[in-house]
Amino acid sequence: MSTSFANWIITKLGRWLLKNGSIPQKNYFYDFNTICKNIQIGDILLVEGHNRISTIIRHVTQSRWTHAALYIGRLQDIEDPKLRKIAEDYCNCDPDRQMLVESEIGSGAIISLITNYKNSNIRVLRPQGLTQQDAQTVVSFAISRLGTQYDVQQLLDLARLLLPWGLMPRRWRSSLFQHNALQPTKDICSSMIADAFRSVSFPILPLIEEGYQKQIQFVQRNDRLYTPSDFDYSPYFDIIKYPYFPLDTEGAYHQLPWVDNAISDDDGLNVTFLSPDINKFFTSAAYAVVGASANRTKFGNKVLRCYLQQHKKVYPINAQEKMIENIPCFNRIADLPRNVKSISIVTQPAVTEKIVDEAIAKGIQNIWMQPGAESDLAIQKCKQHNINVIAGGPCILKELRFQE
Repeated sequence: MSTSFANWIITKLGRWLLKNGSIPQKNYFYDFNTICKNIQIGDILLVEGHNRISTIIRHVTQSRWTHAALYIGRLQDIEDPKLRKIAEDYCNCDPDRQMLVESEIGSGAIISLITNYKNSNIRVLRPQGLTQQDAQTVVSFAISRLGTQYDVQQLLDLARLLLPWGLMPRRWRSSLFQHNALQPTKDICSSMIADAFRSVSFPILPLIEEGYQKQIQFVQRNDRLYTPSDFDYSPYFDIIKYPYFPLDTEGAYHQLPWVDNAISDDDGLNVTFLSPDINKFFTSAAYAVVGASANRTKFGNKVLRCYLQQHKKVYPINAQEKMIENIPCFNRIADLPRNVKSISIVTQPAVTEKIVDEAIAKGIQNIWMQPGAESDLAIQKCKQHNINVIAGGPCILKELRFQE
């Protein structure tokens, strides 16, 4: 394969890899402002990316961390005047902005701002015992790499070596162990940072073996073999976490500002607020839907399916049907099992009043009247018999976030 053709493929592939997938909203795993206040020069920022290349790295490394960046502080934190001027030229930003050095497809090694990752899932790693002088050396090394290109071929070679199967023929020449002694020309984010730490002999994941007379000795690993997750695995980097409310005293978790009667979904985007009456309603071991319908466009059917989506035991009540949603129907409330203590009513108001009488006789403890099913007389009867009644607005489909 010719070099020009290979470069053309890599360029096209790089553009495709940069296309973003779904981008999460604001992340609340940590207090970003506290991170910015306490992060130190030489710390590594790991990032959970969401573009196509991140997806590949995630599959290859089996880690959520798909990108790494080195924190170099503000312009005044760079002690060498020449390097400070280089950083200033590359950054072209307010001198008080907090900067990172990272390597990206299409841009190569660049200076960026930590605020770029305000809404990303990130992790701060701190090199154990790194001296101030060595931290400056690491920063200087990273700044000296500014302008180098991103090595997509190296990334593909890593995938070829780490996966149990080949993405491409192994006979194709690998770039992993090529090295230009005079001037490095290409990097990926993790290899550039690993090279910077190797310049001060700081370990990441060294090969540890027994040498002469069984003495333990370290062997530096090839920088081009590193991926972002390796810094996370390294025992020589501390994971620094900054939660919104640190649990720094015994029992501090009791003081967390929990929202009463709230349940969040797995994405953390939708929050269901449940009133005390609704919470009490859902203490039943089983439920019934009076006015259940076999027609999936009707609310009597949707309410039944809403219970099923929540994995609750539910019985349809409909004297005209034998089965609804593959569940045998009951003709009347009196026939329900004893463990049914909560029922939903999806009927006309005049019918609801009669149903409440049946519910009182059965010993039903909780009644949810869907909007349009309630009547003042029915509600009054429930209160007179100490039945927990939900009526006048709340819809179970909305409260439980029913999915069509």
